[in-house]
Amino acid sequence: MRKGRLLALGVSTLALVLSACGGGSSSHSGTRSSQSAKGSSSATSSQMVTFAEAPGSPPTYIFPLYNGANSGNNNITYLQPLMWRPLYWFGHPNSAQPTVDYQLSLAYPPKLSNGGKTVTIRLRHYIWSDGRPVTTRDVQFWMNLLLANRVDWGIAAPGDWSTHIVKMSYPSKYEFSITFNTSFNYDYLLESGLSQITPIPQHAWDKTSASGPVGNYDLTKSGARAVYKFLNKESLSLKTWDTNPLWQVVDGPYRLKPKTGFQVTGQTIFVANPRYSGPDKPKLKQFEEIPFTSDSAEFNALIAGQVDYGYLPFTDTSQVKRLESQGYAVKPWLDWGFTAIQMNFNNPDTGPIFRQLYIRQAFQHLIDESQIIRTVLHGYGVPTYGPIPIQPSNSFISPQERHDPYPYNPREAVSLLRSHGWNVPAGGVATCVRPGSSSTQCGAGIHAGAKLAFKLDYPSGSAVDSAEVEALRSSFLAGGIQVTATAAPFNQVLSDAYECLGKSLTTCPAGSTQLAWWGSPTWTYVPIYYPVNELFQTGGATNSSGYSNKTNDANGQAMQFSPGLSAVFRWENFLSKQVPMLWFPNQDYQISVLSPRLGGVGAQDSTGHIYPEYWYLKK
Repeated sequence: MRKGRLLALGVSTLALVLSACGGGSSSHSGTRSSQSAKGSSSATSSQMVTFAEAPGSPPTYIFPLYNGANSGNNNITYLQPLMWRPLYWFGHPNSAQPTVDYQLSLAYPPKLSNGGKTVTIRLRHYIWSDGRPVTTRDVQFWMNLLLANRVDWGIAAPGDWSTHIVKMSYPSKYEFSITFNTSFNYDYLLESGLSQITPIPQHAWDKTSASGPVGNYDLTKSGARAVYKFLNKESLSLKTWDTNPLWQVVDGPYRLKPKTGFQVTGQTIFVANPRYSGPDKPKLKQFEEIPFTSDSAEFNALIAGQVDYGYLPFTDTSQVKRLESQGYAVKPWLDWGFTAIQMNFNNPDTGPIFRQLYIRQAFQHLIDESQIIRTVLHGYGVPTYGPIPIQPSNSFISPQERHDPYPYNPREAVSLLRSHGWNVPAGGVATCVRPGSSSTQCGAGIHAGAKLAFKLDYPSGSAVDSAEVEALRSSFLAGGIQVTATAAPFNQVLSDAYECLGKSLTTCPAGSTQLAWWGSPTWTYVPIYYPVNELFQTGGATNSSGYSNKTNDANGQAMQFSPGLSAVFRWENFLSKQVPMLWFPNQDYQISVLSPRLGGVGAQDSTGHIYPEYWYLKK
């Protein structure tokens, strides 16, 4: 389950960009000569295909065992799975449905026995890029590192599948089994547990230092911790990614091109892995992900023919037909996730306010999702009413969550605040005048004179994000809530939001994040494709907001074990009304713009994965 990527959005108008189409982005070095859109589907000047990253969000972590702060799609869908494949692949190159694709998976369908407590898995015969086979020893290596370092694992949650393991057996090179102390909901086990297991090359990575020998260190807990410490350190050395021999051993369709100076510019160049064992061998010899500091630079490069797979700024949606007339394909990309604004429940100044349900309800009554979708997103979005997205079509959304539990209603918001001891002056900032813990007072920890004034951090580089934030600030002020917004690079916003992870009101710094929006979509269900509770569960590794509720924890636990959808419905219905985050319109993942010279792009995967191995250049 991943908090998503910063949407690739724009600030300049298309008319201005078209008039300057001879210029390229200043944030990356050119990899081929510029060419106009018209006629670019004929002879090409390079076998390189380029893909635009979102502004300010280049990859930050390469080792496929990551923490929450490095769990953005910039790492876990655009980088790691191109090189290291999970046991089970979810998503499809020609379908938007977030379901398993066994043909693209490293393993055959799992088999249950022992009353559902034992799962047996047989591996397909994949090969590492150095010629060695991918075996169960590589599975064992990943599992040993994970179990010894759960505190550093961004998907860990109290009571999750990994905490119920009682035995793992590896009887052969291509078959292994896991025995649990309980039986799980099968969909949960496959989509939230087995989907995460990622074989990694034990024969190359089982080391505790760069100069040390490869061993079997992972077979002890202390050794597994030492190996993880080493690999984490190497992963954090971004400037050496393209020269480090560790990262050259892959089983995916691509690997990093050596000596390209990755972190000098943030540019990421991949070359095809000739030993890739998947069903579709890479058609492209090289594939490049290009970083941009602004959408105007991206769009200049796109129109100049320097980006094959880019995006249209939401501010320029009126220009779709103009692009299509020049041969571009314009395809909205839906996301298997949701959008919300984080409240830091552990900030010592504002946390006690966010912990009041009536405050969160008042906030939600002041968010006019329909208007934002209509006027800011120009229809490229859907409302968010809880943790399950309305689109793409899915079986998990309950009848209740199809409807807004707190529709836009400023009068109701003001009424809630006044009935709980706040003075709400017209056009001014609400102030607590009845401190205390009774039902007619402001609430525990809120002092007399406290104001509903907050700071909101959000990603820079997007005009539409800024427009959404401004619309939000205006509607909040109508209900007595003042929000001061600050834009910063996506990676910084995400990192700052995790500052208080695992802390409390007394240990979280006073200057920590108060409100944070990571962009839209905020959360993509990948690599946990089954809606789970870790984002909101007490102690969850990605619960950066510090939200804690015993009923929610129990609901989340029930989802793991109860068959069918009733437990899922109960979980999402409760959270929908609890507002652990402020539900916010879910923009389309992006409005993709594909060059006329690019072929092989099917339906865009709602899990956020990309499939450059299927792409090709038209003759």
